[in-house]
Amino acid sequence: MLDSIFAGISDKVKQFSDTQIDGVVILWWATSTGKTSLWVRLSEYHNIEIISADSRQIYKYMDIGTDKIWQDIQWQVIHHMIDIVSPDETYTAGQRKEQVKKLITEIHARDHIPVIVWGTGLYIDMLYKNFAMPDVAPDQEWRDQMMEYEIDSPGFLFDQLQKVDPDEAMKHHPNSLRYVLRALEIYHKTGIPKSELAKELPVQRPLLMIGLWRDKEDTNKRINKRIKEMLVGWKLIEENRKLLDMWYTLDHTAMNGIWYKEVVWYIQWEYNLNRCEELMKRNTHRYAKRQRSRFRRYIMDSKARPKDDVEYVLIEL
Repeated sequence: MLDSIFAGISDKVKQFSDTQIDGVVILWWATSTGKTSLWVRLSEYHNIEIISADSRQIYKYMDIGTDKIWQDIQWQVIHHMIDIVSPDETYTAGQRKEQVKKLITEIHARDHIPVIVWGTGLYIDMLYKNFAMPDVAPDQEWRDQMMEYEIDSPGFLFDQLQKVDPDEAMKHHPNSLRYVLRALEIYHKTGIPKSELAKELPVQRPLLMIGLWRDKEDTNKRINKRIKEMLVGWKLIEENRKLLDMWYTLDHTAMNGIWYKEVVWYIQWEYNLNRCEELMKRNTHRYAKRQRSRFRRYIMDSKARPKDDVEYVLIEL
């Protein structure tokens, strides 16, 4: 079955690249769908280069908890947007959009096919929805001041966002302070609500959107298995200890993702290893659910409102 699936995908990639010389292939799926081998096999038949759309694989020293591709595979297939910043550095979505745009142009100049992989929906939507993403540098002094207001009056940040950008506020939970603060910062710096900047535009390049879809229960079983493997031999725990020894803490955005914050709490004696594993599973299942919800929009688009210059392919595994 997998061989026939691969053959179909490979044929689609060939047809697309033969007719769309400036096109981009996007492989999207929820976490733990298990398709790392797909683009490795594609590289045997097509001149492809991979651009990771994972929000945390950009960070150095964070390998196990980001499920980073093995080094030998990186040597076999050219990968981009991996290990480009340290965990204490800020890398904005605006910076990423410009860097990916540049990479796509360079890959085409080499007569290779750019393939976007992994499952951070925002980074896929930068191409698919082509919304504006201002390169607004973080203002730490302003952020610190706003966080002081939040500490003094919990809910302050969300209240402010509701006033200046109610449409954006509807997208976030009041406790999602990282995203609420960033939306406020964009408005503070540009005077334009983030929701207006995020309006969908026609795609700039032809896209081949290949979705790989697994059953929810199967996905959750694969998630649980992966977490078990990361904890065996203390691999993920030791990676977190090294990061803490390098003075990277939960104050850094990179360390606040799933599979890191739970282990840091364990290391800091907040709870035992069994509880750590339970929280990792619970939080990852929730993350996969959010991914599936986002990706269902692509499926709905393909059926009800397909975008011009976008070809949709959905494969159920």
